[in-house]
Amino acid sequence: MEKNILWEAEGKVCAFTGYRPAKMPFPSEKDPLCIALKQRLKDEIYTAVSEGCTDFLCGMALGTDTWAAELVLEIQKTLSGIKPVHLHAYLPFAGQDARWSAQGRKRYRAILDRCDSITVLADRYTPSCMEARNEAMIRRADRLIAVYDGKKGGTANTIRLAHEKGIALRILSPVPPQWPVTGTENPKEDDEIKLF
Repeated sequence: MEKNILWEAEGKVCAFTGYRPAKMPFPSEKDPLCIALKQRLKDEIYTAVSEGCTDFLCGMALGTDTWAAELVLEIQKTLSGIKPVHLHAYLPFAGQDARWSAQGRKRYRAILDRCDSITVLADRYTPSCMEARNEAMIRRADRLIAVYDGKKGGTANTIRLAHEKGIALRILSPVPPQWPVTGTENPKEDDEIKLF
């Protein structure tokens, strides 16, 4: 796959943001909460496609980004010849996966091999490279799908950027309202989440 190639969207552009595994309220991907979240994420991607999104931008971090990318690729295969669905990777720096587990790196590479384009924003890690990646995606996006429940960090900042740009925003709580997690506050899907 060539890196940093220019691409033109065929329709609207949708970006993803969300938590890494450590911020999720479940211990693993095999947990029923994670399985349910992935299904809701898949449903949101199908909704985006039905509303004209053809190109999907992913920051390729562990957790939400990885799951979203895999789901886009699954939907791309399902809709092949019916509707265009493209996946574009936005990497904050070259070698983002260098310190990941062997399994994480293998999964990452398998996704990158199937991306329609790869944009690498920096040659090496810098303290601002993640934020620069998020800003680059929001500049291209017409819509943002976020996995968010009010925690501070990069996801909250990306949502704020999307809000400032006025793009369509869909927020999914990691835990659906019918499955509360004891001792935490989990907003319902359609509840307003305080962003600032």
